[in-house]
Amino acid sequence: MQSISINGIRIICVDIGKGAPLLLLHGLGGSHDDWRMQIPEFAAKYRVIVPDLRGFGASERREPFTIQRHARDMMALLSALAIESAHVVGLSMGGAVAIELALRAPQAVASLVLVNTAPGFTLTNWQRRRMAWLRVLLALVLGVGGVARVSGQGAFPARSQGRLRKRFIRRASQTSRWVYLATLRTLTRWNAESRLGVIRAPTLVIGAQHDFTTSEEKRRWCARIPHARFVEISGSHHHTELDSPERLNRVIQAFLTGLSD
Repeated sequence: MQSISINGIRIICVDIGKGAPLLLLHGLGGSHDDWRMQIPEFAAKYRVIVPDLRGFGASERREPFTIQRHARDMMALLSALAIESAHVVGLSMGGAVAIELALRAPQAVASLVLVNTAPGFTLTNWQRRRMAWLRVLLALVLGVGGVARVSGQGAFPARSQGRLRKRFIRRASQTSRWVYLATLRTLTRWNAESRLGVIRAPTLVIGAQHDFTTSEEKRRWCARIPHARFVEISGSHHHTELDSPERLNRVIQAFLTGLSD
């Protein structure tokens, strides 16, 4: 772990391995720990960079917590690490950051892998509004720990996933309620769907069978990105990196290997 000062704040990140840079971006309420089942495998072939985004994990808490600001932070992080271009993998909110990064700094993104995410989180239907207001209510009444308990049960429903669920809840509960609510507010105002057609990086969209949004929805917006394809991970829920790590790793590895063929 190392601490890097960028854009007036302190960002904590993992920087391990040698080879082509691979940037892994976590989701809302997450940290670099979400990628613990990917870091060792990919570090055998790539230089793996895994930050705690602004406000999350051990990184400094300072507003604004917008997708645009996170993207600018990642541009500055890559520059600070003397990395001109990286393969970028984003989970959920991290996928939004990855999309914004590809739009703002296309030269910095060698390829995109978007896992269980969307090109916009605006509250365009009742399902999204219900989910957002439920999270806000839980965070206000029970804190982020309450959100984590509900989310953990949905992400890891099987009895055999008890250890994963407990670790997820414990780690996510450490997120500041202020940071969580501020980020959720800005996230629901971000939408890049109309800009997908200008993305030029080779793109892989991965969707869990039981994610919050359907594979059909992901296929629809994936088709708007040039040089993009979609893969579904059967049986998986929102945190595919934890409930199906071997399959996710294989799919990403095959995609990255194919880029050099």
